[in-house]
Amino acid sequence: MITESSAEVEFHGGRARTGHLTWGQQGTWDGLEHWLPEVKPFFFLTRWLPVPLLLELGDVLDVVGELLRRHESLRTHFHVSPSGDVTQEVLGSGVLRVDVHDRPADDPVQFGDIVTTCWQRGTATPFDHARELPIRLSVALHEGIPVLVVFALSHMAADYTGTEVLVTEMAALFKARADGSPPPSPRPSLQPVDLASSERSPDGQLLNVEAMRRLRAELERMPPATPARAEPASPRFVGADLDSRALPVAVRLAARRCRTTTSVVMLAIATALVRCFCPGPLHRLDVMQSNRVTPELMGSVTTLNQAVRTVVDLRADSFADLLRQAERTMADARARSRYDTRAAREVVRAWGGVLEPGTQFNDMWSTVPKSRATTTEMDTSTSELTWPATSDAEDMVLYLDTRGTADRMQLVLMADTAVLAREEIGGFLLAFERVAVLLATEDVPLARVGELFAESRVEPLTG
Repeated sequence: MITESSAEVEFHGGRARTGHLTWGQQGTWDGLEHWLPEVKPFFFLTRWLPVPLLLELGDVLDVVGELLRRHESLRTHFHVSPSGDVTQEVLGSGVLRVDVHDRPADDPVQFGDIVTTCWQRGTATPFDHARELPIRLSVALHEGIPVLVVFALSHMAADYTGTEVLVTEMAALFKARADGSPPPSPRPSLQPVDLASSERSPDGQLLNVEAMRRLRAELERMPPATPARAEPASPRFVGADLDSRALPVAVRLAARRCRTTTSVVMLAIATALVRCFCPGPLHRLDVMQSNRVTPELMGSVTTLNQAVRTVVDLRADSFADLLRQAERTMADARARSRYDTRAAREVVRAWGGVLEPGTQFNDMWSTVPKSRATTTEMDTSTSELTWPATSDAEDMVLYLDTRGTADRMQLVLMADTAVLAREEIGGFLLAFERVAVLLATEDVPLARVGELFAESRVEPLTG
């Protein structure tokens, strides 16, 4: 039988201070508040990593304490004033409770099941940000020896890239301790309170003014709602994931052949597929931006991503036209991706107050460290399509995310079944992969994209 207990991580020596929220934190906070008390998957970021042999539980707790000392976002409380303003309080010292699961040698439970159980517990309830640190952590032991660390982060503490930064640093600290070598120095990173101060400076306010100017221009182009094509299913929104080793190779080769970036290639493919079922001529598009444009921001464990509201033109004569449009869209999104989210909300309210649902494109994969591998093999036979999620309500017609590792991509789509039928959701992802593979070596006519979409319809096995 697995023995469950708890341990404590003590952290001390850090700065204790309070400050305003960053623009990214404010947008995340408002997103959480919009959906509460319903709990959405985006509230959390979950990860696990192995613990090297020879380390004891005390070593693991010491490493976690060092991470809490280095990254203020992990030891922060958030407080709401009577007027609704939110401030962050960084603790200089404190204690983090850690769940410990010790599996005896003869227990049949697999460690994969323990990870799943820890994630389920860590994401079952929203964080109490005023009283709880924004990380829930568990350590799995085998006969008293640490094997795995499992955690769930609040989105207020980190975004996808920030979580990867944390995992990489934790792994390096574990390795150094196992090797008996000095811990690696912290990467240069900007702490959230400091970033919030810079955003309120004259230079930061100029960024916001320009972003609001461009937002007003985009709002004047906003199209009407995407019309329904079918009676929606119940639950109305269905999600599918495509796990592919072919996609990383294909989009890199396509980007090189087309002399552009992987983000541009994937946005162009997505636009080509949206043309297959959206009448156009215009379609609302939100482009998520990671905003990690300096070394100090690349190393920050915080939430920096912000959505840039724009419009995509579905009228095109060739895939090359879509690539050029995607280049302009991504460049414009980068130029205005840092802004005061509540100021943007007021701009939208003054314009008319209601934005019709469209597509959100969130390319997280392109920010992961690149592989040195030179393989050009694009084998789609090992790609796996799963149906992990359903939802009764969302704010967009389509959510398209990319994430994964340098050598493996997860292409994730959550779609409104009133616009995209259940069998077309998986078809969208499979067609995306097929278009990317073709684009790696040749130009793809838009008519061929439509054929691939029609051929790729697949009935979900579950959900």
